[in-house]
Amino acid sequence: MRYLLHKDQDYELPARLVYLYDIFRLYFHPGKPEGEFIALYPVGHWEPDYLFITGHTNKVQQYLDDTIHAIPEKAIVITSCIGVSFRRFSSRKAIYVPKQKTPYCEIRNGQPFGFDFRISDPELDFYNAGGSIPDRLQAAYVLLK
Repeated sequence: MRYLLHKDQDYELPARLVYLYDIFRLYFHPGKPEGEFIALYPVGHWEPDYLFITGHTNKVQQYLDDTIHAIPEKAIVITSCIGVSFRRFSSRKAIYVPKQKTPYCEIRNGQPFGFDFRISDPELDFYNAGGSIPDRLQAAYVLLK
């Protein structure tokens, strides 16, 4: 499992690490950057085969264009706007995008929710959903076909 945060959001890193610990009950640490993304890895061994990517649509698309052939994870969970634009990658990987009524991901001030970063609705839904990663994904994201 990996979590990629675009470098434009690097100021969120400490708060994102708390968010990730709260969700997965695992500490994450930064690894070698991957293109324009900060790569975060769980400490120790972790089995679920997911790559989480958070960033602006054009940045995430560029990353996937450049690396989709080399991504070892079977499922990619993208927190970005215009989720349908990632459909072209769904023939190579299971692609999850935010479950929302509009093409854009609502971003909110996280402080009223206890987060020190601007958080999207699907990230809140994922956080609040109970159960396993697949259960949480079902609550907040949709699998592109």
